[in-house]
Amino acid sequence: MAHVRLKNVTKVYGKDTVAVKNVDIDIHDEEFVILVGPSGCGKSTLLRMIAGLEEITEGEIYIDDRLVNRVPPKDRDIAMVFQNYALYPHMTIFGNMAFGLKLRKIAKAEIDRRVTEAAEILGIQELLDRKPKALSGGQRQRVAVGRAIVRNPKVFLFDEPLSNLDAKLRVQMRTEISKLHKQLTTTMVYVTHDQVEAMTMGDRIVVLKDGLVQQIDNPLNLYNMPQNKFVAGFIGSPPMNFLQGKIVRDNGFWFHEDSMQLRIPSKHQTSLKRYTDKEVIFGVRPEDIHESDASQSIREKSDVSLKVEVVEPMGNEVYLYATTGRHSMIARLHPRFQAAMGETVRLTIDMGKAHFFDVQTEASISVNESDN
Repeated sequence: MAHVRLKNVTKVYGKDTVAVKNVDIDIHDEEFVILVGPSGCGKSTLLRMIAGLEEITEGEIYIDDRLVNRVPPKDRDIAMVFQNYALYPHMTIFGNMAFGLKLRKIAKAEIDRRVTEAAEILGIQELLDRKPKALSGGQRQRVAVGRAIVRNPKVFLFDEPLSNLDAKLRVQMRTEISKLHKQLTTTMVYVTHDQVEAMTMGDRIVVLKDGLVQQIDNPLNLYNMPQNKFVAGFIGSPPMNFLQGKIVRDNGFWFHEDSMQLRIPSKHQTSLKRYTDKEVIFGVRPEDIHESDASQSIREKSDVSLKVEVVEPMGNEVYLYATTGRHSMIARLHPRFQAAMGETVRLTIDMGKAHFFDVQTEASISVNESDN
């Protein structure tokens, strides 16, 4: 297995198109790291540079303390699973999985052993004699993963491997890949634009935007302690609500947004002192907004009146889309909740779960203060 280190890695296309800028990532041996971000953030480019499929403009990449900047892909001891399965249609599944080993002139008995073991791990033993056209999308993806497993590489690289599958298969396959990581105890780097995949699969997550690393942390810390507004809004589904308003000191600290006044908890007051009478961005997740009659156990709370725009019953919960007048908000409520379009409802915000961000930098105010 392997330790992967990226040091000040930059990729520039042409004269001034910067795809990745000054990226520093330390991926530990046997760790499962997810690169996540919106389309065009540089995550696949970063993965391809680790694989050797893209040249590095600046910086260094190490695999097990070996500088691999100029090492060709075939000599990096990595295996990559792509978004499209890239199976040879004229070969059987066994032939597809064995092809790379045959090129390396591995002994036939060893090829048979590796392919059989990989097929057993992935549950595709009965498919080895079939051609790819006879397989479903999920089965083809397992074959693509199996082709990587038989290589027995130091590092597995996954480039959005589930994006061509339907929703149900995606859930099943991400569970299987997580189990595979535990079983193989190997280093894995996985690219996705889906934050749900990132949250459920990764030991650590690297959040990227416009080629820059926004935050690297474990899933719970990203969710509970985002370092900026982008991370706060990207991690979590539905996304965090954001409202811009002013910090007011009047017998305590308050967040004022038009007719809405929210009492700020004591844990935020020290960091917000210098923002008195200034604009900030207030953030609260949809699941931290509750029906008023279900909020007795919340210690620090504020009630708000919202005008209902859309109600989406999801079965086990209800998504309420509403407006404060100036801002739209989403609340994630109990399935028994009912409201009509245009109705004004009274809800409770758990202020103990509130987040505050600087208007100019969009950095978390609490993170800024704790770093000073």
